[in-house]
Amino acid sequence: MSGEGSLRIIYFTGEIVEHLIKTDRLVLKPSCEADIAFVQKLIARPETYFYDSDMRKSPDDVFKDCRWYIENAKLLPDEGGIRWIVQLNADSIGEVHVQCNWEKTLEWEFGYNFLKEFWGKGYATEALKAIIPYIFTCFKVNRLVAFTNANNKESVALLKRIGMFEEARLREVRMSDGIYCDEMVYSLLKREFTRG
Repeated sequence: MSGEGSLRIIYFTGEIVEHLIKTDRLVLKPSCEADIAFVQKLIARPETYFYDSDMRKSPDDVFKDCRWYIENAKLLPDEGGIRWIVQLNADSIGEVHVQCNWEKTLEWEFGYNFLKEFWGKGYATEALKAIIPYIFTCFKVNRLVAFTNANNKESVALLKRIGMFEEARLREVRMSDGIYCDEMVYSLLKREFTRG
């Protein structure tokens, strides 16, 4: 995999912002207080949790989650987490979040959500192809992992497209509308990233 994003600190709205990434079409900026309303709107949409309806978060839980990412970005690069707001022409269209699961083994997990009207246009692929090299270069990561509902074919295809390896199928560990569902586990190791 080659890095398609910028790994340097650049200016954004007149201030130096650490962890800002730019691609050909997108700006991925670390979330701040002003982004909480967008994330709440994104998470509230029915399609966001279509495959995980039993995991839907309340607006208060989303607020707490947003605050966690803002506060824990201060712990980077060793631990913590960060949420990037994905912007197209200064409009927020999605988010990608990453957090340290295990400090000792350097395992980090990521997830993503985009507004439905921006699905199928390559924005998620572009954002993740920029974020993955950034994570492996700037954070202390050995293993990057993502989980998705096995029925979410679009998410499964996206994870394969960005170079993740299918690692496991966990049987009936998720619920959606009260029905048990399988979960797919995808991962990428640092040595695989640097070799790619």
